[in-house]
Amino acid sequence: MKIMSVAGLLSVLLFWLVLPDPIHALAATPTALGVGYRGHVQDYGDLPTDNGVITDGGLLGTTGEGKRIEGLTVQLTGAIAATADYNIRYNVHIQNEGWQAATDEPLSWKKDGDFAGSQGKSQRLEAIQLQLTDANGAPVTDYAVEYRVHIQDYGWSQGWKKDGAIAGTAGESKRLEAIQIRIVPKFTGSLDPAVFKTSSHRLGQTQFKPENVAVNDGQLMITIPAGTMASGEVSTTALQGYGSYEISMKLPNAPSSITGFFLYAAPDYAQEIDIEIYNQPDGKIMFTSYANGALTQSLTKNLSFDPTADFHHYRIDYQPDTIDFYVDDILLTRFSEGIPHNPMYLMVNAWFPDWLAKRPAPQTQQLLIDWIRY
Repeated sequence: MKIMSVAGLLSVLLFWLVLPDPIHALAATPTALGVGYRGHVQDYGDLPTDNGVITDGGLLGTTGEGKRIEGLTVQLTGAIAATADYNIRYNVHIQNEGWQAATDEPLSWKKDGDFAGSQGKSQRLEAIQLQLTDANGAPVTDYAVEYRVHIQDYGWSQGWKKDGAIAGTAGESKRLEAIQIRIVPKFTGSLDPAVFKTSSHRLGQTQFKPENVAVNDGQLMITIPAGTMASGEVSTTALQGYGSYEISMKLPNAPSSITGFFLYAAPDYAQEIDIEIYNQPDGKIMFTSYANGALTQSLTKNLSFDPTADFHHYRIDYQPDTIDFYVDDILLTRFSEGIPHNPMYLMVNAWFPDWLAKRPAPQTQQLLIDWIRY
């Protein structure tokens, strides 16, 4: 659920009790759509062994054991699954048999708890597709299904796929050894003022303007207009507490600027937790924390990829005694000292700091955000 305004001390106490939830641009209940899945794994049989399901990004299968997944079932969970007539459809490529259905015909795929794969044949799954559809068979507009697979010899190298893309291989005789599946919210319509607000103030060399923030084609966009150092900033309307905060975004190519995904509450230096990335192909990433009026931790690392070329996932796991920072599900560092403990706003922006060269963007650039979850 989303945190709503409650007066006085009670509101602060509630902030710390609320679990982190995903968010999106329109006011559907964010936890209302999830996913559960089961599978048959070589030597282990049906997993989970208690006849339950693995949910929302949990791992089905094994890594480092050389065990094949032979089949699986997938179903939607949550209130929307029961009321909105959404379906989750999936198609698998099976050893010796190929695709169970045409890759470009989602309506012919297995769906909603059907078994996909083979039984009693000891045949590996080699690839998979998943797609969310509505009652009319059209792709769902307000949620996406994301999934990644652990492939024989290749590991997790393909990263997260979504909405019908093929994960795995076909024709290479490589087994799927593990899979993770999750439902993420899409941005639709316009920003919900009960969830987000835009900023209008100056930071460094940048003037944040609400007109530089928009929702288009399922994404939140923050624009840096050509020839300027203007940009945009978005903040939650409610303070946030301990929890996990994650974003999928593709950075603008605008050297001399950075993208921030962070927790903050005034005054400056009182409490803040930052992920900041240089907006350039050879980008660096900075992790920072502030507490009690001072900088408490700071670390800069080189990225192993071009953050302006594609979408990547950035995450802050914020707990009373630790702050963990992840990029593409890989833990890059942990802070265990100097941790702030007051509620903060979750924010994202692109801006030109005073401590970088004054270089306006020669062409219009955009920070593209697929989703934010917390």
